[in-house]
Amino acid sequence: MTYTFWVAAVLLLHAWGTYLLVLRLFSFLRDKEIGSDAHILTVTVLLTVYNEEKNVRGRIDNILSSKYIKDRFDVLVVSDASTDATESIVESIAAWEGRVRLMKASGGGKSAAQNAALPSAKGELVVITDADTVFESDTIANLVRPFSDPSVGCTSGRVVLRGKENSVSEGQGLYWRFEMALRRLESRVGVLHTASGSVMAFRKAAFVPFECQYGDDCIIPLDIISQGYKVVHVDDAIAYDSFPSSIEGELSARARMTLRNLTCTLSRMRLLNPFRHPLMSFSILSHKILRWMTPFFMISLFLSNAFLLTEGVFYQTFFGCQVLFYVLAAIGYRGERQGRPIPLGSQAFSFILANLGFFLGVCYAIMGKQITTYRRS
Repeated sequence: MTYTFWVAAVLLLHAWGTYLLVLRLFSFLRDKEIGSDAHILTVTVLLTVYNEEKNVRGRIDNILSSKYIKDRFDVLVVSDASTDATESIVESIAAWEGRVRLMKASGGGKSAAQNAALPSAKGELVVITDADTVFESDTIANLVRPFSDPSVGCTSGRVVLRGKENSVSEGQGLYWRFEMALRRLESRVGVLHTASGSVMAFRKAAFVPFECQYGDDCIIPLDIISQGYKVVHVDDAIAYDSFPSSIEGELSARARMTLRNLTCTLSRMRLLNPFRHPLMSFSILSHKILRWMTPFFMISLFLSNAFLLTEGVFYQTFFGCQVLFYVLAAIGYRGERQGRPIPLGSQAFSFILANLGFFLGVCYAIMGKQITTYRRS
C-alpha cells in the first residue's frame, strides 16, 4: 500500500505540476521561435458542417473578412449530409463569391468528410475550423506565418472560451488556461503534439487520410510529426469558441474527447517509443496519458491512504486533506445545481467533473467503443 500511495502521488504531481516546471526549465534553453510572412502560401479554409443553418453564413463572412491576400485563400465548406438549409445557404454565397465552394459528403461523420474533402483543397496549406468558431481578422495570417520555416508541418492557435458564466465554465477556463500554458512551452521546446481543431493549419502535402473514429486535432499532428515535421503553437492566432456550460454537457464532451484522443494516441505507438522518440514520448506520456489516467491515480491514492492511517500522522493528515477536498467538491456540486457558485467548492467540483469525464472515456476505450458520427451534443 505504501508503494501504491507514493506511485499514485508522484504521477499525479507530475501530470499536474512538475511536467509544467520541466517544460519551463527546458524552454529557457531554446531560442524564441520567430516566424516571417515573407513567403505567402495559398490557403484553403476547410469548414465541415452538419445542420448549421444558424451559423454558416456568419462563419463564412467571418472567414472572408480575414486580413489575408484575397486571391491566396479560398473556403471549402463540406456538408456532412445536412438536412436543414445549410447547403442552400452556402450555394447562395458561392453563387456570388468565387472563393467559396460547397462539397457534399455522405454523412459518415466529420473525419470521413474531411478525408473526402482534402484532395479538393486548392491551397498549399489547409486551415481547419468549426461553424461556431469566430476568428480575429489576422488569425489566418498568424497561423500561416510559421510555415516560412520548412520544418513546420502544422500550427495551432489560441482558443478563447466565451459563453455562459457558471462554475462549470469557470472550471473549463482554468483547465484550458493550464492546457494553453503547456502548449506554449511544448511548442518552444519542440515537443508539441496536439492542436485545436477549431483553429489549426497544416501542409496539404503532409496530410495522411486517417481513421474516422479519431479526431482531427489529435491524429493530424501525430501523423505530421511522424513525417519529421514539427507542430507550432501560435498564441496570436486567436479563435473564440464556446464549450458546454452544463454538467451533463461537460461530462459528455470530456468523455467523448478522452475516448477519441486516447485511442488515437495509442494507435500511433511508434511515437511512444522512448528509444526512437525520447522527448516526444515523454511529452505525450506526461501531457496526455497521465492526465487521462488521473482519476485512477486519485482512487488508488485514496484507498491506499485509507489502509495507511495507522502508519503515522503524515498519512492521517493527508487522508484528511483528501476527504476535505471531496467534501468541497460535493458542496460545489450542490451549489452548481442551485445556481450559486461556492468558493473553492466550485473549483474542486470542476476538477472532479473533468476527471469523471476522463474516467468514462478511458472505460469506453477499454470496452472498444468508437465514435465516428459528427453531431451536436
